[in-house]
Amino acid sequence: MKKIKFFLAPLAFVIGIILLANILNLIPSKVSSFLFISVTLAGMVPMAQGIISSVKLKTVDLSIPVFVTLLILLFINEYWIAAIFTWMTLLGGIFKEYILWKVEQSVKEISKSLPSIAYLKLDTIHEIPIEKIKKDDILIVKAGGRIPVDGILLTEEASIDESVITGESKPVDKITKDKLVAGSISQSSYLEMKATDTSANSTLSQISKMVEEAQSRNTQLSKFTTIYAIGTSIVALTGTLLIYFISGDLLKALAFWIALVPVIFAIIVPIATTIGISILTKKGVMVKSPEAFEDLTRIDSIVFDKTGTLTKGSPEISEILLADNNIDKNAFMELVASVEKYSDHPLSRPILKKAKEQGIVTRPAENIRILKGKGISGNCLNRNVAIGNKNLMNELRITIPQPIEQTTNKKETEGNSVLYVSFDNLFSGVIYMSDPLREDIKNTMDELEAMNVKRTMLTGDNKVVAEKVANAIGLTRFYAELLPQDKIKYIQQFKAQGEKVIMTGDGINDAPALSEANVGVAMGLRGVDVTLNSAKVVLIHDDIQAMPYVLRTSKKVMGIIRFNLIIASVIHVATAIFSILGIFGLLGSAMMHQVSSAVVILNTLRLFTFHKKKG
Repeated sequence: MKKIKFFLAPLAFVIGIILLANILNLIPSKVSSFLFISVTLAGMVPMAQGIISSVKLKTVDLSIPVFVTLLILLFINEYWIAAIFTWMTLLGGIFKEYILWKVEQSVKEISKSLPSIAYLKLDTIHEIPIEKIKKDDILIVKAGGRIPVDGILLTEEASIDESVITGESKPVDKITKDKLVAGSISQSSYLEMKATDTSANSTLSQISKMVEEAQSRNTQLSKFTTIYAIGTSIVALTGTLLIYFISGDLLKALAFWIALVPVIFAIIVPIATTIGISILTKKGVMVKSPEAFEDLTRIDSIVFDKTGTLTKGSPEISEILLADNNIDKNAFMELVASVEKYSDHPLSRPILKKAKEQGIVTRPAENIRILKGKGISGNCLNRNVAIGNKNLMNELRITIPQPIEQTTNKKETEGNSVLYVSFDNLFSGVIYMSDPLREDIKNTMDELEAMNVKRTMLTGDNKVVAEKVANAIGLTRFYAELLPQDKIKYIQQFKAQGEKVIMTGDGINDAPALSEANVGVAMGLRGVDVTLNSAKVVLIHDDIQAMPYVLRTSKKVMGIIRFNLIIASVIHVATAIFSILGIFGLLGSAMMHQVSSAVVILNTLRLFTFHKKKG
């Protein structure tokens, strides 16, 4: 905004006054020529700075053709035309800088949500700048205070306002070991937390960096437009030389050149993409790169994990059946909870919650093994504990009693998930859990169907539960009892069929599939680190209902980009033809050139109103 206020706008205003005064014959001809030369040279200063910067960065600055055009106009004494072209170029520059300023404001708005100081707990409480926080530092957050860095909760429970990140004003209840995000506000009287990273690497800082970097990163589409612009410049130069050699009319040749100068193409893609990323960020959707945003615009198929994605991911234990009456229920829960506390799977939470409600204290466990797509195992209190699905029991050659099998079949038809438990390679019991569907998930699926998006569920759960969920939300394509590698195979199959695939999930088992998809989408802040790292997009609000909005926004941005590319090309080509026919001279070409820039920029500005209409 400073560049607009203190240079571009004043200079554009001065040039406008000079041009108006000249039209009204208020300026002597000798003085007017001097003024036109002066303001043209002044207007070329920011262009020269941009060209020098691009040379240092070894990139191509598309303002070079404009710079050369102005030099030629000055050389052939077309000072009046040069001043008008400079004035219109400055107006286009003001629009461009305004858009960039709007994006910068959204970034600063995000950054302001971080506190400047934190309270470090050592022998005593120390007040330190957040830049000094190190990983694993124990921090204190007072009532109403902001979380200074990403971390995990050490206090038993807390209520956290995450609206700065998620856009959701309703406070979120947290328990020990839950993730805390920098910038969110503690609604509790006091809490303790452990930092999992520095302030520079916090979720909030990463969002800010992503939006900033989006302005300068070249995606496949922006590279195409740059190549297209360079090609157009070559065509324009060739045509200009031909027109001059054939007709000998330098002014006609220059009019053709000005008509095709492709300056606006340099900003069409990066500015629209940056605005799109900024809009989604405000809605609690973190798009990690411009490339990921561009990939979103091509999506026509979404693959869903079940637990924690289509369901709430917070199941409750509905029943526990033990193998026989000789097994103590508390001892059973003690062993199960002691091993499950090392798991990040959504089904571990209700077990730990149940143990806490019963006053059971978990014990240390050793030799923990996360068995992808099957369960978890470990040693606790000198016993070998295995917890997982039927595939795990079969692999361990553990026999499940027939009465338990019959009960399990019935429970599964009712939509329950099942965890089998063995101690020392002997079947010990089974835990049934029910995980309700997310609210309005059926409406979300209907909305995606209306957008002609293919929808598929891939789950490690059994076929009965999978079919029940699929029928409830209107899915016709679903596959159950899958291992992580099976999910990858299906995604590869869909891609081989020409589908552009999103994979959504929140568990460690989903990470490989997220990486395999065209776009991996991680569900919320509770997703384990490996899942978040594998994803290109994070639904920070943990809300699958955001997916239609994400796709609408990305397609809206792509629609704006396509329109801008087409309309700019049409105006430029039409103007070039009219210049050859003698309908447009230098002034007409200069004006139409800037008309195309104005149309592109005004059309791009419409994106700022899009998020106000759709939410």
